Amino acid sequence: MIITRSPLRITLGGGGTDIPIFYKKINASFVSAAISLHVYVSINSINENTYLLRYSKFETCKSIDEIKHPIIREVLKYFKVKPGIEITSFADIKSGTGLGSSGAFTVALIKAVSIHLKKKINNKEIAHLASYIEINVLKESVGLQDTYASALGSVRYFTINKNGKVSHRNLLKNNLKLEKYFNNLYLLNTQQQRDASKELNNTIFAKDSESLVFNNLLKAKEAGNRAKKLLSIDSNLESFGRELTNQWKIKFERSPSSFHKEIDNKIEQLIALGCTGGKLVGAGGGGFILVHCPKKNLINIKKYVQKHKLQILDFEIDTLGLSSFEL
Repeated sequence: MIITRSPLRITLGGGGTDIPIFYKKINASFVSAAISLHVYVSINSINENTYLLRYSKFETCKSIDEIKHPIIREVLKYFKVKPGIEITSFADIKSGTGLGSSGAFTVALIKAVSIHLKKKINNKEIAHLASYIEINVLKESVGLQDTYASALGSVRYFTINKNGKVSHRNLLKNNLKLEKYFNNLYLLNTQQQRDASKELNNTIFAKDSESLVFNNLLKAKEAGNRAKKLLSIDSNLESFGRELTNQWKIKFERSPSSFHKEIDNKIEQLIALGCTGGKLVGAGGGGFILVHCPKKNLINIKKYVQKHKLQILDFEIDTLGLSSFEL
């Protein structure tokens, strides 16, 4: 049995600029961190002439075209995988929470299938293929961030040129100050779930507000470049909390829904209780609030979380990225 593990991610600046309609015009830049919450995929040969699939649903199919799960279907079709396999997927966190679970699942599945077929593909190539399947084959309204952040791991500054070439730099390497800073980052679960592709269709990909969205993404790109500077070795990290809030204001401007107004109020309340800043992670519409809170103020945040029936998650940075082992 082959088991692959891919980390989820949090965006630390430049979110939204990784979509093709933006980077093909003006290039993209963003900072993303892989975290210690994961998606797992296992693949095993079975003595049956079927595709046995276990995820949130259960499928037994004779042919690839019968498979209802779109990502599994297209990955198996791409690799021309023959029947006689069992694929199982599970995760530490439910999908639809703004942490890039779809991209993480796709890279984990591709790695599992490639090992099963004894094909050697490195993690960056897997990220490229995963994005191709999501965007070009399935026509999903997503960007490149989730697949690359998950496959490569760590805290990275990414750039995408107009031709779609992705470059990256590891900001965590030899940066002990940054490692300590991340010990004070927390995720607060809003208990709301949504489809990232649908959320992006209603915001970034909305045709009736194309110019406004593009100008908003220019601000997001500038935020990504600021994040890179603030998270570098020789920077003053104390101001990064305010930068998180600034990024949230950019997203809120793009989508001032009633739910986001509630999130904006919560972020202001959390800052008043001792957080240095915060933002809603992901495309919006649900998911997790990311906050930076010094340990001395954490008791106030825990009381707030309990009062408002939220959930607080502590996490670490995943420096491995996409990985695998065999049983």
